[in-house]
Amino acid sequence: FNTLLLLLLSSGAYAASAPKPDLWRFEIEYPDASVPFLLEIEAQRRGWTATLINGKERVSLTEIRQEKGTWVIPLGTYQNYLEFTQVSAKEIRGHFVKPARSPAERIPLRGRPGAYRRFDLPAQKASFDLSGKWAMELTDAKGSKTQAVLLLDQSGQSLNASILTPTGDYRYIDGVVTETGFKTAAFDGVFNFVFRGTLDGKELRGEMIGKSRMTFTAQRDPQASLPDPTTQTQVEKIDFSFPTTDGKEIKLSDYAGRPVIVQIFGSWCPNCIDELAFLAPWYEKNKSRGVEIIALSFEYAPTPEAARLHLAKVVKKRAIPYPVLLAGTSSEDSPATKLPGIKNFISFPTTIFLDRQHRVKKVHAGFNGPGTGLYYDEFKAMFEETVSALLQ
Repeated sequence: FNTLLLLLLSSGAYAASAPKPDLWRFEIEYPDASVPFLLEIEAQRRGWTATLINGKERVSLTEIRQEKGTWVIPLGTYQNYLEFTQVSAKEIRGHFVKPARSPAERIPLRGRPGAYRRFDLPAQKASFDLSGKWAMELTDAKGSKTQAVLLLDQSGQSLNASILTPTGDYRYIDGVVTETGFKTAAFDGVFNFVFRGTLDGKELRGEMIGKSRMTFTAQRDPQASLPDPTTQTQVEKIDFSFPTTDGKEIKLSDYAGRPVIVQIFGSWCPNCIDELAFLAPWYEKNKSRGVEIIALSFEYAPTPEAARLHLAKVVKKRAIPYPVLLAGTSSEDSPATKLPGIKNFISFPTTIFLDRQHRVKKVHAGFNGPGTGLYYDEFKAMFEETVSALLQ
């Protein structure tokens, strides 16, 4: 392996200050917290690759490149990326970059090799088990409160977590149980925060910190639940005409006589990408049944052209087999303004089920992804039941 690396470097394909192939622990350095994540960097014959380790999730990162002495690692299909400006065998420094912001947001990060956990295991073991379902209340910096469900799975001193809200879940969170509570974090390319709490009697209380801060309280409750996601957003009727990334205009009426599932999403949204990962293979397997899917994308980008180019990349990389239409190109565009007839739109993604006459039969706000376990299974069961009813 070392010989291969030397050949790559001496060929001129990479600078002498190449990252050391290893498992690295990075920290994104916010003013109030450092968010840790693990990145395994490897040198291959055809270039460099990396694997982002986010709890139980593994994200393969390719297209790593060097630009004028700076190493750039695109974070999957998101616009965000990592850049390394100072590289040695013992330390990497750079930024977590969000280019869709104006100006681009650049958060400092640094990494060291050889670490295998987000957090070291505490010397003192906890005397409690946090596993189970908790009724949770999140409070943001403005005092606005959100009811949520906290799922915890403790194994020894290790802890996996997920948080469900009425608009979607926080995906994969992991870390350790401490003597008095827990310390966890998440980084998937978009969601990035430290999530920590203290057990006070029967109540958990703590905070979620990244760019912003939220506080929370939670009480163990096996019956904890959220509002029905099929009653939160209403759609009286829907009609649309939007272009694909290559400029072809597609109208809902082009699918007359066929049931249609309308997926409202944005490629910047992790829950939307999770839903894509479910819908794309489902459609390939079930398209012969006669149901269609049309995705309406609302992108956030500096220019409409940048939005189009990025969405085209997502469609290609994700191999989305159904039409993906560019419905919005900036934060100024919204489903409420581009799709008259929608009331109380609360979440990306939102999925609308239409029968053969394109009457609205069900609207599902948000998405519970694979990180939520049984909740993901419940979504899949609801989806299949709804599709079967559309085809009758």
